Amino acid sequence: MGGATVTFAVASGGGSVSQATVTTNASGIATVGSWTLGPVTGANVLDATSGTLSGVTFTATSAAGAAASLARSAGDNQTAAAGTVVPIPPSVLVKDGNGNPKSGVSVTFAVVSGGGSITGATALTNASGVATVGSWTLGSVGANSLSATVAGLPSVTFTAGASTNFCTVRSTHTFGTSSSGTFSSNDCQFSDGTFVDFYTTSVPQAGAYLFRQSAAFDTYLLLAMPDGTTIGENDDEVETGTNSGIKALLPAGSYLLSPGTFAPGVTGDYTISSTTAASDVANCQQVFVVRNITTTQNIATTDCNLANTGATPIYSDGYFIFLNAGTSITINMTSTALDSFLQLVRLDGVVMAENDNVSATTKDARITFTVTQTNYYAIFARSVPTTAVGAYTLTVQ
Repeated sequence: MGGATVTFAVASGGGSVSQATVTTNASGIATVGSWTLGPVTGANVLDATSGTLSGVTFTATSAAGAAASLARSAGDNQTAAAGTVVPIPPSVLVKDGNGNPKSGVSVTFAVVSGGGSITGATALTNASGVATVGSWTLGSVGANSLSATVAGLPSVTFTAGASTNFCTVRSTHTFGTSSSGTFSSNDCQFSDGTFVDFYTTSVPQAGAYLFRQSAAFDTYLLLAMPDGTTIGENDDEVETGTNSGIKALLPAGSYLLSPGTFAPGVTGDYTISSTTAASDVANCQQVFVVRNITTTQNIATTDCNLANTGATPIYSDGYFIFLNAGTSITINMTSTALDSFLQLVRLDGVVMAENDNVSATTKDARITFTVTQTNYYAIFARSVPTTAVGAYTLTVQ
């Protein structure tokens, strides 16, 4: 039937249309001017309606565009003994212009300095946009570097230190137990005179974990990735004590636990322990996270209130993450109960990025950000309005 008015509207996917309202021609056909798919890969839906008639639905799937960015993903700033393989094979993340991971991209790795060697010099990015070198064996003592290159994009460089220092010695801490140690004058010592020991430990599955250090002296505990990248650190678990504690949301895998002394030159016995922890982030608790975690949480009136005294409350859950310059991070907050709102704030209080709705058709929030300064950052998961409470899921990639 000619002359009927048909309205086209994007139902999901965050895209757009032109000439959304069209009149059918003599053959009864109405065609939308154009349909531009949304910026996020996945399903897109377009509805067409006319008066009281049942509408029809069109579906399309958007794929990642051309490779537009290359960033370090893992394996930078490692330390290992000269002539040995670094614990974490360096990997890069390739994304398109909309921040979507790009698969099937060829990445070439090459030794730049230090005289080491690699295996698997050419790798393709996987479905998550990540390509990983086979292995990297360090060369002579001192600085070593490795480049990763994608045609048409600026290369990135990984650095590692090859050492024969006692600081490379690792003991094993079995998760769920206690381990005892002693600081002596020949232990690994930082430039400020404080002592530190290193333990490798593994967690069996993704979850919330608690690591502690206790001693007669003031302790200082560090949790890191196997390559030495910081996850979290703590001096005093409670303000009136001298023992240290770190709660972290971690994926399954191996980690580096580093008990230490807060004051220089202190020696003596200490104990470290590890256990699972409550997954809920509540009551302004200090919790550290890393990339590649997903957690289901709940905003409640007992959570942190970011508002000034007397102002309308801003209930929020906070997560701390340590990021090296050049690292790309994507944070997603999804909820069926809340209008999600995300903030990424540097430790000095500067808001680096924030987002309410990732698109016009969703109340989920997303932040994609490339870090320019190595530092701790806070991820604040909030709601709109700021007093709304309810469950949500947070993903950090």
